[in-house]
Amino acid sequence: MTAVNVPDFVVSLREARIVIDRLLQWKGFPAGRRPALTEAGLYSASLGLSGFELLLDNIDSLKIGIERRSAIYDDATDLCLDAQGKHTWAVAEEVSDLLTEMDRRQGEGCVTVMNLAAPEELAVVGPLIQKHGLDVNIETSRSGTAVARLVVPSAPRESEILRICHHGIPTDRELWFELFDTSNAAQAPDTKLSRMHTGPVVLAEDGTLVGSENSEEDHDMDTSLLTEEIIAEPVMKKGKG
Repeated sequence: MTAVNVPDFVVSLREARIVIDRLLQWKGFPAGRRPALTEAGLYSASLGLSGFELLLDNIDSLKIGIERRSAIYDDATDLCLDAQGKHTWAVAEEVSDLLTEMDRRQGEGCVTVMNLAAPEELAVVGPLIQKHGLDVNIETSRSGTAVARLVVPSAPRESEILRICHHGIPTDRELWFELFDTSNAAQAPDTKLSRMHTGPVVLAEDGTLVGSENSEEDHDMDTSLLTEEIIAEPVMKKGKG
């Protein structure tokens, strides 16, 4: 996949989260890990890091070592976290949580992260920790080490999540629809059988409703779709010109 740097399309917060989560689901990431990875990917895109442009290229690397536990070493007011070779998106929430707890206990904190893949992506900790009213300074090195240090915000500013809500994330149109189309692989195929299981009751092929206590009064299901022999592919309009 070739990186594209000409934003001509704006993606909303909801759209970004859904597509990133579906791509992770498509790649087999368990449900418990996807929310943290999705938020890290969201902020990577909004901050102009690897984000959307390298998402398909890098998504497999997120699995490397993800099952390993990070090791934490305590050194007075500072902590050292050994990421065990994991990608930054997989430990960003950990770093945010550690810094938040350090702030509550002692009003300051610093976490040095070692053995980290893509250390430049640790910048996503900044938006992640804003929900706690905190701010951080990130320093990275080529050796795979990054330092996240709590700092006093220099001036009141709009949080990154609100900025995304108000303005979206600029990206390339073709790139976005490549991600969108690929993410559809995570969805169940559109078949007659899948259509029978989309509501509170199950409609058998003979027209019998399973799970309905009062027959047709319990539902507003349109059974005409079951007579369609050809199931049309869903089409998403590509916005206004």
